[in-house]
Formats: sequence, structure tokens, C-alpha cells
Amino acid sequence: AMWFGKLTSNGSQTNGKAGIAGLTTYSYNTEALMMFNHSFTKKHNLNGTLGVVYNNKQVKQTSVTGEDFFTEDLRADGISQAARQYPYQLTKTGEQLFSVLARGVYNYANRYVATATFRADGSSKFDKKNRFSYFPSFALAWRINQEEWMKEFDKVSNLKLRLGWGQVGNQAISPYQTLASYNSNSSAKPDGSLEPGIVPSRIPNADLKWETSEQLDLGMDLRAFNDRFSFGMDWYQKKTKDLIVSNIVIPYEAGNSSAPMNAGNVTNKGFEFEAGWKDKAGDFNYSVTANLATLKNEVTYLDPHVSGGRIEGATTMASNGSFSAFEVGYPVWYFRGYQVDHLDDKGNPVFRDNTGDGTIDASDKAMIGKPMPDFTYGITLTANYKNFDFLIFGNGSVGNDVFMSYSYNSISYTLKEMYDQRWTADGTTSRKFARPQNTNADKYGLSDAYIFDGSYFRIKQIQLGYTLPRTVTKKFLADKLRVYASLDNFFLFTKYPGLDPEVSSTATSGMGVDYGNYPTTKKVVFGLSVTF
Repeated sequence: AMWFGKLTSNGSQTNGKAGIAGLTTYSYNTEALMMFNHSFTKKHNLNGTLGVVYNNKQVKQTSVTGEDFFTEDLRADGISQAARQYPYQLTKTGEQLFSVLARGVYNYANRYVATATFRADGSSKFDKKNRFSYFPSFALAWRINQEEWMKEFDKVSNLKLRLGWGQVGNQAISPYQTLASYNSNSSAKPDGSLEPGIVPSRIPNADLKWETSEQLDLGMDLRAFNDRFSFGMDWYQKKTKDLIVSNIVIPYEAGNSSAPMNAGNVTNKGFEFEAGWKDKAGDFNYSVTANLATLKNEVTYLDPHVSGGRIEGATTMASNGSFSAFEVGYPVWYFRGYQVDHLDDKGNPVFRDNTGDGTIDASDKAMIGKPMPDFTYGITLTANYKNFDFLIFGNGSVGNDVFMSYSYNSISYTLKEMYDQRWTADGTTSRKFARPQNTNADKYGLSDAYIFDGSYFRIKQIQLGYTLPRTVTKKFLADKLRVYASLDNFFLFTKYPGLDPEVSSTATSGMGVDYGNYPTTKKVVFGLSVTF
């Protein structure tokens, strides 16, 4: 329940306002699995799983609102005494998922392993004709170190080659997207009373279907030198088809401004590496692990019904237009905007006329950046000396851009670098950025002037701990007692001039966008861990 008294901003406008809302959610998951394992000889083994899974979730939301109260004594409990009452709101949603799955693994002499899986998934979110989709996968592994001819390489304890292919489905949409829906909408009549009405809230799409990702993977695993050295490498290619996009713009005369549809295909490919070394010298133990992953992302298909050949994405906080796009031949939701050619003698931006028609408009927009990095990486170092332990962990990215949305055309919210390096008439500062309140400010707010390199490396954690001797922990009736101190997110190395390159939005069409979110919090942590 909520109550806005007459002394509050909301309550003063309505002579008191009350609301009561309810939320009821229940869900259950059922699984029936059958597993088997059989060895034909000492060299042949077959095991597998068969199963059926059913998930059901129901959500019920209710609300009622009242305004204009002759007394505040009952607060929200007196909502029935409101002189003006809005219609009772009821929202019910339900979703079900039914799956049949099978998995089989064949192992020969612990050297060759073949795996096959199959899933049939049916979701209530789709129309009956598209409710079920089928997802197979296959994998082969060769443990080379088990071969007879590898015995002379006694330094190698594990060497495996892997090849895999498979499909997985995605039904990450809200229920009833294939159906038309309506919302109640009340309008005021001349006498001040409310007339309830109905407006369309969703355009139906009965052709909506499962989004499918198909991935091919080739990998290698290696351990050597008494398992002190480890190395892993994967090459992958992931193709996503029938990508579900929820913000397709449609004509307003259809009754709504957007609708979900299976709009396009996307390809991701790259390499993943991980290497580690661990060793000890007396009471001193240490390990170092590093990883690196590359990524090349590209849209390979877009539904021909999409007007203009691209889907326009997120807008700035000032709502002066879209600055991201989904388009064939480009990375997913790349930054699309105007390119600043130079500043004129008054500090106004002059944009590049890419069409050559003498007019700067939306057709002159071009790719000005991308939110996805070329590669990401991380490193972890651990060490132990007697009862002391130490950990340091960091990660980072290279090649990703950040679009600064909140700094648009306002001195009050402008980035310090933009203010310090703005154009001024006396010429004492650099001409890197246009003057505040410049001509064509709307286009400037959608230009590469607001694109910054978002590459960074952050030390996520530095921790030092000490485990008390057993003679001490016994006094506390404990098996283990450890105290530690930690610095979390204290060190950041980046050229990004904003608060934090990691505050950028993870929303689909707003990836890599800094809306002025709160930066990652630095923490000093002191802790005690007790095991009984």
C-alpha cells in the first residue's frame, strides 16, 4: 500500500492519493530422468540420459488507486473513501516450457569419446505452429596422451583434441508477444469524472519463433610437467539466426510504435586462450593463470521488411535521435552518427557530408564506433607461505568504444575534459571540442565527439589472509579460522575520461552507452572465516 499525504508533492495536487497493489507468483519445475551406464568389454562403454522436463510459472498483479480524500486519518486503508477512484487493474501472465532431452556418450579405451545430445523444447510463448523447436549437438574428443606412442613423452599428463557442433534455443521474450493485447485508459469528462477506455498495447506477431544459435568449436587441452603447466585453446564460430528483436519500428497508424519479430542473423567468431603455471619451493606455493578471448561480430542478415535496411537503436538522454543501429555488414548495435570534420572559426562543428549533396541530414550518418571489444583478458595470481595467503585478480578489454550520452549540450552535465578543452574565442584552450550551446548542437550530440575509447584494465581484488594455527583454533572449537583484508576495485587503468568505462549499459540496443550510471564501488573489506 502507498499513501501520499496532502503535504507531499503528489498528494497536494490530488488532495491526497492512495494506492494498493498486490503480487502473487508461483512456479514449479518437474523432472523425470532415466540414466544408464553399460560396458561391453574393458574398452567399450556407453552411458546416457533420457528425460522429460516441465516448468510452469504464473504471475498475478493487482492494483487500485484513489484520489481526493476528505480526511487523511485512515491513509491508504481508507482508499474506498476516495472521491475519485480509478478502475481496478488486473494483470495475469503465465508461461510453460515442456522439454524432452536425450544424451549419449560412447567411450572407447578412454581414448576416443563421442557425445550426442538432442532437445525438443516447446514454449507457450509462441503460437502453436512455432511452439516446438529441436536442438541437436555432437562432440568428439581424442585423448592423445593415452596412445601407446605418447608414453615416451612422459612430461605430458594430458593432451586432448576436441571438436563440437551444436544448436541451442532462446525464448527470452515476455509471454503473449504473439497475441494482441490492450490496456485500460481513463479520460476525464467535462464533469470531472473518469470515462474508462481501451487502447491497444501490443501488435500481435503469430509468426514469432525460437531464436537459434549454432556453434562450431575446435579446441585443445594440455597439461605437462607434473601438471604444473596447463594450456587450453578454442576456436569458435557461433551463428545466431532468427534473432528476436523487440524494438522494430512500425507506423504509428498500426496502433503502436514497435513490435517484436525474428529480424536477423548474427555471426560471432574468435579464439579463446587460457594458460597457467603453478609451482612451489619449500613452504612457498604460487600459481599464475591468464586468459584472453578475441571476438569478431557481424550482422549477416536483416529481414527485408525492415524499412531503410537497418534497425535504429537507443537514443540519447536528450532524446535528440538514435545513435546505434543493427545493420548487415556491421557489428551488432554499432554506433552510428555524424562525423565532425572540423570546427569553424566560431567554435561550431562542421560535419562531414558523406552523401555530397550539400546538406547534412540523417543520410550522412556513418559508423563512428562499436561497443564490442576486439578482445578481453584477465590474470589471476595466488601465493601461499606457511599460514599466509595472497590473491590478486584483474581483467580488462581492448578495442571497445563508449558513447557518452549524458554529456549532451549542457554545461551542467558536461564532462570535465569537454569543458577544459572546449573552443573559446581567446584561443587559450585547444579546439578539440565545440563551444557549449553551439550551432547544430542536436547533431553534435550524435557525433563522434562523444565517442571515447573504452579499453581498460581493472585490478578487481587484492586480498591477504592469515589462517590461525590449529593450536589456536581449537580454543574456539573450530576446525579452521582465517582472517583477511581485501581491496576491491581499487585500481583502474584507462584513457576513458568518464567516471568508469564499465558503467556502460548492457541493454541490447544501448550496449556501450554511458548514461551517467554510478561507477563501480571501491571497497575495503575485513573478514573472518570460521569452519567448524
